[in-house]
Amino acid sequence: MSAAPLSTAMVFGISGVDPLEWDACAAGKGPFVRHAYLSAAEDSGLAGPDNGWRPAHLIVRDASGRLVGAAPLYLRDRSTDEFWPDQAWIDAFQAAGGRYFPKLVMEIPCTPVTGARILLREGAPSGVADAMIGVLHAQAHKHGLSSIHASFPDETDRARFEAAGWLTRHAVDYEWRNEGYRDFADFTAALTSHRRGTLLWERRKVIASGVKFRDVPGSRVAEADVVVFLDLLDDLHVRRGRRQALTVDFVLRLCAAFGDAVTLTFAEAGGIAIGALLTVESDGCLYVRNWGAREDTRLVHFETCYHRTIERAIAHGLGRVNGGRGGAHKLARGFLPKLAHACHWFLHTNMRHAVAEGLERYNAQVLATFAEEKARQPFRQPDRR
Repeated sequence: MSAAPLSTAMVFGISGVDPLEWDACAAGKGPFVRHAYLSAAEDSGLAGPDNGWRPAHLIVRDASGRLVGAAPLYLRDRSTDEFWPDQAWIDAFQAAGGRYFPKLVMEIPCTPVTGARILLREGAPSGVADAMIGVLHAQAHKHGLSSIHASFPDETDRARFEAAGWLTRHAVDYEWRNEGYRDFADFTAALTSHRRGTLLWERRKVIASGVKFRDVPGSRVAEADVVVFLDLLDDLHVRRGRRQALTVDFVLRLCAAFGDAVTLTFAEAGGIAIGALLTVESDGCLYVRNWGAREDTRLVHFETCYHRTIERAIAHGLGRVNGGRGGAHKLARGFLPKLAHACHWFLHTNMRHAVAEGLERYNAQVLATFAEEKARQPFRQPDRR
């Protein structure tokens, strides 16, 4: 007996998909693939044409018309606000006479968090994921798209992409894991004596400096809070020579949609904010998302983003703290390395071969770094990893 037919469509805006239907596919896959999060990004313009994001989400329905699969997709005419640099590929492709843009990306705009990218409803027919990947390839051929890129797919999706001939690129991120700690002191007792001593010294220094912390839950975040937060975020990005994409409208929409799952934390000295952190708590994980600060706030950064988030995760019974992109300094504060990935598909065979050759060397270096970081783990007892 042949499988029941599936119908696929591209939807040019998340508003074109019923929230309940989309979230039935996104259930249990983290907060950032939910309809509300994508709506906040698109409706605020953060993921809009002015910033080079054109929504082209893929949806799949079964014979009864029920949505059984979805994927967040965007056509991009630039690579700004992305976390996997591809300028070398752009230059090489265009030097050979090709047109690199638009490219198709499967990712959550401005959100470098690993998770499902192919969203399947529970009980979806077998073959839906493969059908979706096939549609992506067909769209690239039909419209002459140079490439398709999936950013931060989970291991299940990574395997699907690789089976379809995609190339994988690695990076090292960091995550704190709750091993059943009763409180913060129980956590620090599991560290090596050197790491424990350093961490506790950092906390004492921050307390002695007079810095105070103020947590504002999402339901009480006011526009004035967001303005201060973004001012600090802008300050940090300017010093690092990077673009900062978040806007007041986006953050307010995020808070309205997620309520107290969002927290803005302000570190204040003399009543003046010198650092601010946006976190999202969902599905047993605390996500450290965006940090902004004035200069000379290194220890305040550690206290706000790592020590206090670990303390909060233990108090709330959460299993993980997602530490955000990279940062080997997180290892000394109890975070462990984990691999993150991007997967890439290229329309032209020559381009694929050239990229594959470069990625072989690049990935070998990343995997060597990953092994070194794992060997440096900060816990004194191997069974507490």
